[in-house]
Amino acid sequence: MARVTGKLGKLGPQFPVGLKQFTAYAAAPLPAPPAAVDWATKVDTWPMDGNDQYGDCTMAAAAHLIQSWNAQTAQADTVPTEQEVVDEYFHLSGGKDTGLVESKVLADWQKKGLWGNRIIAYAPVNVHAQTAIKQTISLFGGVYAGIQVPANAQTQFQDGKPWSLEGNWQTEPIVGGHAVPLLGYDADWLYVVTWGAVQQVAWDWWQTYGDEAWAVLAQEYHEAGIVNGIDIATLTADLKQI
Repeated sequence: MARVTGKLGKLGPQFPVGLKQFTAYAAAPLPAPPAAVDWATKVDTWPMDGNDQYGDCTMAAAAHLIQSWNAQTAQADTVPTEQEVVDEYFHLSGGKDTGLVESKVLADWQKKGLWGNRIIAYAPVNVHAQTAIKQTISLFGGVYAGIQVPANAQTQFQDGKPWSLEGNWQTEPIVGGHAVPLLGYDADWLYVVTWGAVQQVAWDWWQTYGDEAWAVLAQEYHEAGIVNGIDIATLTADLKQI
């Protein structure tokens, strides 16, 4: 099946004042991450969720995380249909295809819920802290992430190639911001879901183009009784201040 590049629609990062890095909420030092994690292949089909027509990648990434969390925890929380993803996008964007800010999506997800799913908490992760990124993926089932997309990434995706720094990559123009869930990693690659497919991402590519990452405490993990050593009381108290 041919890969088709979708739309971009992640607006610039906004980090709420008073919300610390997620590792600051650990009640004790977090365990070293395993050498590799693979959540992406636990789901059979990753829909486009309207991202071929609209810049709703922030919402599609959220829907993909719900799919993945369900698979990880054996919960059966409602997964939105493609039309529901699109409808919620236009609800949050005020009816215009303007894109969304990831932290604004997370705030709405935590305070009001999306598609009947309500996350417990969220906090930023340093995009350059590789260990923290790995810990977040392994402990919390993924990272809600943002990237700046260079032009050649679209061609690489269509050709089924990994996102990597090729040739004169420094001259590649940025064509827009994009939201993706990070759902796996190993020594060489991160694994993200985008435009209906699992995409390999070289670590140095992520270090170059990743501009935000968020740890999210999922409703499904809470239902399964898993909190993974995070001080939820302090984190949720901080979230109430923003």
